[in-house]
Amino acid sequence: SGGYMLVLLNVALSYAAWFAVAVLAARGHFWLAVIPSLLAVAVHLGFASGERRSAELKLSLAAVALGLGVETIHMASGATRYQPGASIEGLPPAFMLGLWPAFAMLINVSLAWLKDRMWVAVVLGALASGPSYFAGAKLGALTLGEPVWQSLAIIGAVWAIAFPALIAIARRLDR
Repeated sequence: SGGYMLVLLNVALSYAAWFAVAVLAARGHFWLAVIPSLLAVAVHLGFASGERRSAELKLSLAAVALGLGVETIHMASGATRYQPGASIEGLPPAFMLGLWPAFAMLINVSLAWLKDRMWVAVVLGALASGPSYFAGAKLGALTLGEPVWQSLAIIGAVWAIAFPALIAIARRLDR
């Protein structure tokens, strides 16, 4: 059905953006690495109409703001580090901030089932965030602090709060 195709496209677009961002960042194309996320969000917004588009745009902007806080915490705690020149000193790279709206576009489509299951969002935030950062590190887009388990624990703890917060923002924008 059309619903399944939309979910599949939504997930594929988000993962393709993530992968392209990671590969470009790993190769040192830090500013170019923002483009895949922007394209994914533009396509997503193109599928939305009227009020939905406005809500999705607001969610994207809120995701960037939340991402700024989360990624700054990760860097300040030593959980994540980036190559020299990836960003302005002390701030997360633009390519990391771009991933936030690309991820947020999943919330009202493929992850809509989570909107009334906040405890699942807490658990998913805690458990699903680490592998994403770990994969990004393996590709060379970032470095995890040593010991790696400690960095992943910090990332998981922060995301256990950040992911439900992002869903709460999406719920509020739906009203």
